Amino acid sequence: MGLACGVFAALLFAAGEQLLAGVVLLVAGFFDLIDGAVARLLQKETAFGGVLDSVVDRYVDFLLFAGIIYAFIFHRIAEPGILLGWGWLWGLLAIVGSFMVSYLRARAEAAGSGRLDVGLAERAERLIILAIGALLGWTPYAVVVIAVISHITVVQRMVAARRRLG
Repeated sequence: MGLACGVFAALLFAAGEQLLAGVVLLVAGFFDLIDGAVARLLQKETAFGGVLDSVVDRYVDFLLFAGIIYAFIFHRIAEPGILLGWGWLWGLLAIVGSFMVSYLRARAEAAGSGRLDVGLAERAERLIILAIGALLGWTPYAVVVIAVISHITVVQRMVAARRRLG
């Protein structure tokens, strides 16, 4: 369900439908929470399920920002003066930052750091910022905020990983 909602939200962003994309993002987030809770409640959680969930999340993250970048390039979402012509770059920075936050956590945990959930912006925070930005018609600003806080989170996690791993 999360993948379908994510694809739909990405298509809405690409079409410039920020408000609807924001609503779909909130619905997708709700289903993502419910999905995990139901699996735990029914004791159906599996290691593969966790891997699959993480992979689907990365695809959804990419598709959302790809849709937004498309909307910037084809002027379906107006870029404010401060971003004029550079929205696509901020979108790419948001994608890279989002991926690096997740990758760094997985890599550090695999190296023995323990649960590395430190930092300013995990996926839930990033999606909430994007959804609120879309609902308010401020998607370009949300993308910039996500790009910046994602890379701050990467630095925070690098510092924590260095401390824990030596």
